[in-house]
Amino acid sequence: MSTQSNESNKVMDLIKKAVEIFSIKGYEATSLSDIAGALGISRGPIYYHFKDKYGLYKAAFEYFDNDVRESHAKIVAQDKHIINFMEDVIYDCAERNTRFGPNLFFGIDTIEELYPVKEMYDKLNKDIYQEKLDYVYRSMEKGEVRRSIDPKQIADLIYLIYLGLLNSLQTNMLVGYSENEIRNLIRVLLSGIERYCCD
Repeated sequence: MSTQSNESNKVMDLIKKAVEIFSIKGYEATSLSDIAGALGISRGPIYYHFKDKYGLYKAAFEYFDNDVRESHAKIVAQDKHIINFMEDVIYDCAERNTRFGPNLFFGIDTIEELYPVKEMYDKLNKDIYQEKLDYVYRSMEKGEVRRSIDPKQIADLIYLIYLGLLNSLQTNMLVGYSENEIRNLIRVLLSGIERYCCD
């Protein structure tokens, strides 16, 4: 393995560990010593690659941002029926936000230092929402969704189900449920949307 490749792996290990710890403790409560200690290294490499805690947090956000965009693009590219798309995207978003933890973005609205990351986070959410809206429009063109339905309403229904599922996962209401059982719950909820909007 080349030295450059080895160094890239070390940087990625730092970012992944930072995501993990920021997700558990939040930005303010996390110290660079927490992250360095979890990796069994000194803080030197963090300062070298990221300058400070904010630089590492920004890199952690960029890792999250890239992960979300790549995953969402793969789901969109499958060009499934709108209801199957909704199922996949709802499950994927809930699973990701559960995996990344509830505290990764804790304080992003109130800590002034994090405002540039908040702007990137808002842009990510806006872009992903627009992709869902575009998918609804394409589904209308294909005849899967009635043209009388407001596309924004359908995109908003995706978020209503997603937020309910996310809350259920974060409060451990669905502990013990398998992926298949969770998807079955999503399908039950989507059956009402399908009757409402699909031909």
